[in-house]
Amino acid sequence: MKRILMLLIAMVLVCSCKSTKETKTTTSTNQDLVEKKLQQTWILENLNGKVITDKDFSSSPKIVITSSAFSGSTGCNAVKGNLVSKGEGKIQFSNFTTETKKCDAKKEGEFTQLLKTTSGYSIKDNKLFLSNQFGLTMSFKKG
Repeated sequence: MKRILMLLIAMVLVCSCKSTKETKTTTSTNQDLVEKKLQQTWILENLNGKVITDKDFSSSPKIVITSSAFSGSTGCNAVKGNLVSKGEGKIQFSNFTTETKKCDAKKEGEFTQLLKTTSGYSIKDNKLFLSNQFGLTMSFKKG
């Protein structure tokens, strides 16, 4: 009887230690992930306060956001990199890579530069708004 009681106590201690450790690991991992409502495809609508037109880009630029990365198109060239969440409403596009095909997209350089300087975001009415230290830079609709 004494042996069974000791075995039961040992099992309880092992199980309780394991579950605590798993909780801590999950919590620290989730802190750096991008929130779920951002994780989808976004199509550019507005660039530096101006509605984009067919003359600005060969096709509509878009970004596809996952929990820790992004990919998409500048309207001509493919683009991808990492995404870092710096807390609610704060985000950074990092390790930015892009193709270098020659394009007629007049605003492509402006679009990529604004992505690189992005530091904040908000989502309202199914639209994504990106901003940098100077204010609002771009808006996107759900794709």
